[in-house]
Amino acid sequence: MGSLSIGGFGYRFDELIEYFSSHYGKGAYHAQVLFQQLYSEGNASVSQKKEYRLSENLARLVEQDFQVSLPRIDRFPDIEGTLKFTLLLEDSLLTESVLIPMSEWETLCLSSQVGCGRGCSFCETGAMGLRRDLKTEEIVAQWAAARFTIGRNPRNIVFMGMGEPFDNFDQVMRAVDIFSDQRGAGIPKRRISISTSGHVEGIRRLSELEGRFPERAYRTLHLAVSLNASNDRIRNELMPINRIWPMAELKSALKDSPQFGVKDALYFEYVLIPGVNDKNEHAEELVKWMDGLTAKVNLIPYHPVDAFPWSEADDSTVDRFHHILRNSGIECRTRKSRGKGIQAACGMLGKNASGVKL
Repeated sequence: MGSLSIGGFGYRFDELIEYFSSHYGKGAYHAQVLFQQLYSEGNASVSQKKEYRLSENLARLVEQDFQVSLPRIDRFPDIEGTLKFTLLLEDSLLTESVLIPMSEWETLCLSSQVGCGRGCSFCETGAMGLRRDLKTEEIVAQWAAARFTIGRNPRNIVFMGMGEPFDNFDQVMRAVDIFSDQRGAGIPKRRISISTSGHVEGIRRLSELEGRFPERAYRTLHLAVSLNASNDRIRNELMPINRIWPMAELKSALKDSPQFGVKDALYFEYVLIPGVNDKNEHAEELVKWMDGLTAKVNLIPYHPVDAFPWSEADDSTVDRFHHILRNSGIECRTRKSRGKGIQAACGMLGKNASGVKL
């Protein structure tokens, strides 16, 4: 289970049943009690549950094997209520997640890696490079830290923290299955978003999963593509992944994805960087490229970080770009940046993820 004792958060329900069968000679009846306890109470205390009252030895083994001890959690609130969590992992690296308050619920932004290997030229996380992938239980532990700190379940989960989720495909998708299991966290896939820098192989693997396991409803996941450019020349400079999978190949993969044609399932993130991708011609070019794609656009005004030379996007430029898209029939909105004061806004995570306490 590891010294942090979070290994129980790494099992899908079907995998937990297999564990109970191979280790205890028991099945779903007892496994479900533990699964529900982990996600409702954040612990493995099953001895007082009626299903275990006649199996004291089993209860003792389960509580011993699945003891929960979350990593050290540091919390950093800002004045708007945004809360950043850093979790100290057993190798002294930090994972970061952000709880974003909405009017009536919270959205939890999770990391899939420590750092990121994609090297986008406007992202502070990319500048630190990739330290390692997160294990499934380390992804789910970020949810547990938020859930049992605020005392309620976040309504939405977005994989928009550190890392390219599709570079850690298997662990991320297992976490998605765990989050969406109604016996556990109970966050349906339609409230889970995966953000990708344009990882065509990952998009195709998602399509394959939907074909193999239609009952898991991967088609209802939201897919957010970090686009940030209207042509290959600019995107090659901003996002090295485009040199592997250029925009035409990305568009083709999206048209074949399970999200294509599903209402509200596909959208693009476009960070407006002054003087780079924010001119009228870029907006018009984006409109042409999106022809045939039913998708929304989230405009994100660039906010400066120390490592990069650009200034903050001004409101008039953002409004003009927004206006061109809307007048061309593209549904878009300008996303308000949250958490800038605690280094928790888009592209700012990871500055201290190497193990230096914030």
